[in-house]
Amino acid sequence: MSEHRVIRKLSSSSSPSVKGQHALLYLLGGLLFFKFLWFDFCWCLTSTFRPFSSPETYLYAALAMLILLFPLVVWRMERTTWVTAILLDILLVCNLMYFRTYYTAIPLDSYWLVGNLKDFTDSVWGSFRITDLVFPLSTVAAAIARRRMKSPATLSRSMKEIRVYALLTGGFVLITGSMLWLQGGFKKVYEALQDSYTHTCGTPMYTVFGSICYDYMRDSETYTPEVGIHIEDWLRQHPPISAHTDTTTRIHCIVILAESLESWVLEQTVEGQELTPCLNRLLKDSTTIYAPYVVSQVKGGRSIDAQLMVNTGLLPIDNGVYSLKYPHSTYPSLARAMKQKYGSSAKAYTLTGDKPMVWNQSVIEPAFGYDGLLSKADFVNDEPVGPRYRPQIGDGALMRQIADKIRRRKVWDDNGQMLLQCVTYSGHFPFVLPERLRQVTFSDRFPPRMRDYMMTANYTDRALGQFVEQLRTDGIYEHTLIVITGDHEGLVDMRSEWCASEGGHGLVSEDPMVPLIILNAPKGMRYEQVMGQIDIYPTLLQLLGLTDYAWQGLGLSIIDTNNKRVAIDAQGNIYGETGHVSEKEIRHLKDAWKVSDAIIRYDYFAR
Repeated sequence: MSEHRVIRKLSSSSSPSVKGQHALLYLLGGLLFFKFLWFDFCWCLTSTFRPFSSPETYLYAALAMLILLFPLVVWRMERTTWVTAILLDILLVCNLMYFRTYYTAIPLDSYWLVGNLKDFTDSVWGSFRITDLVFPLSTVAAAIARRRMKSPATLSRSMKEIRVYALLTGGFVLITGSMLWLQGGFKKVYEALQDSYTHTCGTPMYTVFGSICYDYMRDSETYTPEVGIHIEDWLRQHPPISAHTDTTTRIHCIVILAESLESWVLEQTVEGQELTPCLNRLLKDSTTIYAPYVVSQVKGGRSIDAQLMVNTGLLPIDNGVYSLKYPHSTYPSLARAMKQKYGSSAKAYTLTGDKPMVWNQSVIEPAFGYDGLLSKADFVNDEPVGPRYRPQIGDGALMRQIADKIRRRKVWDDNGQMLLQCVTYSGHFPFVLPERLRQVTFSDRFPPRMRDYMMTANYTDRALGQFVEQLRTDGIYEHTLIVITGDHEGLVDMRSEWCASEGGHGLVSEDPMVPLIILNAPKGMRYEQVMGQIDIYPTLLQLLGLTDYAWQGLGLSIIDTNNKRVAIDAQGNIYGETGHVSEKEIRHLKDAWKVSDAIIRYDYFAR
């Protein structure tokens, strides 16, 4: 009798402990599951809520939650689980911030390149949203709830809990595994989402860990004869460039990649102030080619992706940044085309206010055939722009000093053929321009960032106008093709806000278009149809009389007016008049992205 009472007493005294352990499991499991779903919600705010109608979204979030609970359930490692929750907060917030600029999760290889962000601190923090605070706040709230629980400090191991956990986890693995098997495997399922409507759905449906897994699988792929056949078939179907009939070929070329310059600021007067008066005057010249509807096609490399398309006629790779992953691949290019035609007298230089290590420019520029890179240390920052704690050289100072280097023949040879690539900075987010450099002001009808952007565009316009005038004065202009284009769109997720604002409605373009301005062309024209950044390279080959060069790129020259003008961006969105374009032609343009990725990834030109 007394023994029975002792057993009952022991059982009842242990019950609160067991309940406390269960409550802790529910608390931490619920916390982790909530984080995954909140991540999906924040992700979909910028894209589409389609993932929330898919069972995969909830199944994989639950499976990821169960896997992360493993140390707590099996070994009772509560502190490890709390650390896991904190690290998960960091991982998810970083991926959201990355997605708001690049519309993809952080590529696997980019996790080791955090050091590159120190020169883009403001752009990084500019992607942070108030909703991101929910992640650390949820962890804090759960920690407070944990302190109020009656669960013991030292948790006991329960075989029953482990068996239930194993059954649950095994069940989810069986369900998700069966679904993938029936659909042809994870890689096939994930790649099936890569179209214009669902390309952003993969990460919320399969979690960040699914994106990392996919990147690993892509990076593990090897070259096969079938890959080569696919590339060659695509190239055979691609129209060649016609020989340019105008004999007044320019022997020099200066390409200016203007940071974040979009087309909508050109030819606009806002509150009685002309935004880009210098460029507007140049557009009226009879020898100017102007294409206002160039679709921004950059991916994770942003500015360096623009250099890839303009210099080589190749599209950005599927995941990651080509200049960091494949800097030693073989790249046929504009510089190499000039050297093939003119021999050793042709010279090419890149001039930028950035450091050589940014986007690995010190390695990729020689890979493009450039003879030299003049970077931050080669310029005097006597006109700083940007935040005070990290000032960068303004476009005015940069372009003046480039003109001076040309005048003093440091990067110019009158007896040769020159290619210069100039990369500006002032248009970089957050568009901070000192008061003394502002020549236009705007009312509160416009969002603050939009006012800053327009003032910066006006400043860049002045810098470019002065540069062109200096070239005229120094006798460089006459024999030189001058190309001015935006390196990529600059508004990312601010576009919808600006378009909806009182001042921005009807002014800001709803589409990510950058301008292409070609000065001193053999024959001027205004090209009102859509084109892609990939089309700039073949256009320049044609204008510079380089059509004998074997590699003519993946785009189409706008000089060949019989080409049908449609462009597809990195997210698979189609721009242009598609009514007269066949499904086969659309498929050809879409396949160009896969072909380009394979050419770079497997170093096709070296085979």
